[in-house]
Amino acid sequence: MTSQVHSILQFESALSRDAQRKIRKIGTTDLVIGIPSHRNGRTIGEVVDAVIAGVRAYFPDLRVVLMNADGGSSDNTAKHLEDADVPENVVKLLTTYEGITGKGTAIRSIFEAAGRLGARACAVIEARAIGIQPEWLPALITPVLQGDDVVMACYQRSALDAALTDNLVFPFLHSFWACELREPLASEFCVSGAMAVHLAECDVWETNVSRFGINVWLALHALAEHLRLAQVDLGYRGASGGEPAASGDQRFIHAVGTLFRALNLYRRTWTQGITFGNVPFRGLRAPDRAMDSDQDLMPFDDAFRAGFEDYIADWQGILTPETLTALKEIPGNEAEFPAVPVALWARLVYEFATVFNKGEGDPDKVIEALLPIFYGRAATYAREVASLTVRGRDDVVQGICSAFDEQRPYFQNLWDTYQEWEDDVTRFWTS
Repeated sequence: MTSQVHSILQFESALSRDAQRKIRKIGTTDLVIGIPSHRNGRTIGEVVDAVIAGVRAYFPDLRVVLMNADGGSSDNTAKHLEDADVPENVVKLLTTYEGITGKGTAIRSIFEAAGRLGARACAVIEARAIGIQPEWLPALITPVLQGDDVVMACYQRSALDAALTDNLVFPFLHSFWACELREPLASEFCVSGAMAVHLAECDVWETNVSRFGINVWLALHALAEHLRLAQVDLGYRGASGGEPAASGDQRFIHAVGTLFRALNLYRRTWTQGITFGNVPFRGLRAPDRAMDSDQDLMPFDDAFRAGFEDYIADWQGILTPETLTALKEIPGNEAEFPAVPVALWARLVYEFATVFNKGEGDPDKVIEALLPIFYGRAATYAREVASLTVRGRDDVVQGICSAFDEQRPYFQNLWDTYQEWEDDVTRFWTS
């Protein structure tokens, strides 16, 4: 038994006993490719086919474990991998993970399996990776085999699918840590075997990291620990799916909550001006392309306007009077599209981030109250960049980063002098 296995066994396992037995039977491997899933029967077949084709073409000489960590799907999700025809160098490992239900727990089980198997590299591919190509595998995995600790993907996506990254996550990291990691929410990534062990052992799996906070947490952890982090351009990635402008979107709540919490976790760095450093690209950049811009933005406009009825009391407890007044002026005439200007958006994000960390209420409720405003900003952004190519949008994104930078002194003063705007903001979290 290796020291890696001894280390992992100190923690409650996300792997079932049956999965652990199968891993012992497999013994060792060079590469683990994990697909976390939950009711992804409509999309996982494309992913499995591309992964197998990638292994055949690029890793025929490596021992590979193709793992599906499922959340107990009631559809045919697992059957796609169960029935897949794999080459002789591939062993399939199908398991239902144990622990808190969520994407992060599924990924933790994949990390743990990689550690127990002594893998050199561990790649994670989302079961909804529409547009996946076999070439994604060598792009992600080869840099890790050559010495990188973590390699994260970046993509060409529609403006709406990129809106959270382009308008919040990337500018936020850029402002506080001068970070140029273009896709901090990347769903596809690869880590070294040693890093998989380390990540599985981190004391975060009782938090939102076990759900949809996993991707931004991985990025933040790799940056803060100054790991050998790189990024690769995988080109086109299809629509993320789901209900447009859904209320209470858990992906948004968990990811943004994890991001905002980083202000406290890593406050010594940004308060002292310590940056996370450069994140190099490995391989070639994908050719620039125009993305379809015919997505219906009305659900986003409607969700933004509905926020004034559903969350106005929350906003009164979070925002300064001046910011709230500016926000109230946006809806205007219903015949016009509401537009959330970037300077106000940056100010809003900073006020929400401050209350999330320093307020007395439920932090998840703070993020939930930000969601309808984000929908308004996402629609504003999509209209602004509708005629631009993916690479052409970068100038607009740099303008968003500049707005966040310009508001940093305001944020610093707010953070240092924060006090509740109401006598009792806790009443906003009790309904």
